[in-house]
Amino acid sequence: MVDAFEYPQTPHVRRHGPDGYTTYESYRPWLRDEFCFRCVLCMHRERWPTTSEFEIDHLIPVSDRSDLKCRYGNLLYVCRRCNSLKTDLRIPDPCSIAYGECLHISEDGAIEALNEEGRTLVRTLQLDRPERVRQRRMIIEVLSVVEETGDTQRQNDWLGFPEDLEDLARLNPPSNERPMGIEESFFARRRRGELPETY
Repeated sequence: MVDAFEYPQTPHVRRHGPDGYTTYESYRPWLRDEFCFRCVLCMHRERWPTTSEFEIDHLIPVSDRSDLKCRYGNLLYVCRRCNSLKTDLRIPDPCSIAYGECLHISEDGAIEALNEEGRTLVRTLQLDRPERVRQRRMIIEVLSVVEETGDTQRQNDWLGFPEDLEDLARLNPPSNERPMGIEESFFARRRRGELPETY
């Protein structure tokens, strides 16, 4: 079940393009859907009980570029722990490089940096700290047991989508560069019966 921590093998391509909000918190529902309800930096999911609250991070810090404070393309969906470690530091853009080519998680929860970008991520976010490795190992072990028992309810609890999917069509941002992304949102896919039980 190490797959639950598998980083993408291609750069993230943004589906959504809302613009014009005056507070970056207004982008939260879009970012949750954009990054599949998990921290784009460490892959922890909203539904995992060991995960802290999720926050919005500025890829390019506001201290460097205040004009990007409310630009969707500069915003990431991250867990509180990663956000507090990143602070105003620069990290590789997950929309420019594939994190799966930078980082690898083993079945024992250990993380391996595969290149310089990976080393930057591990160092900045302290992804190799013993408590982070232990937490990943524990989640992988729990997911393996759940898979072995065939308990689909527990599997859905750990690997399923949140119940509170946002209907992005109701949000009406001031503008939207990618309005077609709304029809590919997880809410729209669930409404059409196309959303799998787990991901």
